[in-house]
Amino acid sequence: MSLYKPDRIQQMLQYLWKCRELSTQQAVELFGCAEATIRRDFQYIVEHYPGMTRTHGRIDFDDSTTDKESQFDVRRSLNCASKREIALIARQLIHEGDCFFLDSGSTCLELAKCLGDIKVKVICNDIKIANQLGAFPNVESYIIGGLIRPGYFTVGESLALEALNAFAVDRVFMSCDALSIEMGITNATMFEVGVKRKLITRSPEVILLADHTKFDMFEPHAVATLSCVKTIVSDSGLSKETQQRYQQAGCQLKCTY
Repeated sequence: MSLYKPDRIQQMLQYLWKCRELSTQQAVELFGCAEATIRRDFQYIVEHYPGMTRTHGRIDFDDSTTDKESQFDVRRSLNCASKREIALIARQLIHEGDCFFLDSGSTCLELAKCLGDIKVKVICNDIKIANQLGAFPNVESYIIGGLIRPGYFTVGESLALEALNAFAVDRVFMSCDALSIEMGITNATMFEVGVKRKLITRSPEVILLADHTKFDMFEPHAVATLSCVKTIVSDSGLSKETQQRYQQAGCQLKCTY
């Protein structure tokens, strides 16, 4: 089934981020478009996203040719509409005077952008999010110390774990790389796992922010089971069938319809 161009571009970027290359023929089969349309899409991607190059019959992504800021921008652009949807739903769960942890990642960054009109206290472990919160006079913001992960701008390792012990909060808004009923919350690397586990143990209420592409997936590093999560916030791309399965497994979901 053919998609509108913005949706195709987003899905192509998602594919390229994971697989590093996409051929014209693969794109024709995946997106149901003519080769001429795919070639125009490839040209658009190469012109607008660092690290993307065209070779004969395909497009390649090589992040070694880009700086860390450009890599972050590519990641942030993936599923950006879904992330904004999630942020707007999560914002409704925040009240004047709340104190909460805000985890790292692009979805949590979208939520941070929504906090300029409310007086809250936020503790974060992400330089980009701290920079955003620092622009809001009503937000009392803290960033924990520790090792910074290049290109991701997140803070982790043992110093970060120790710093989190200094705070008591109402809840945590947490991101993830993947989740499934069987495997729970999982992460692609170990770097953020310790911080995520600590955020869970230090928070009486865990709210998981996850777009529809992360459901029924798993990564190598386990964070926690879904039983520790009070609410999963997702977007309108999450199918009704998937919502029902997770609700039957005991998960509370909030999505746009």
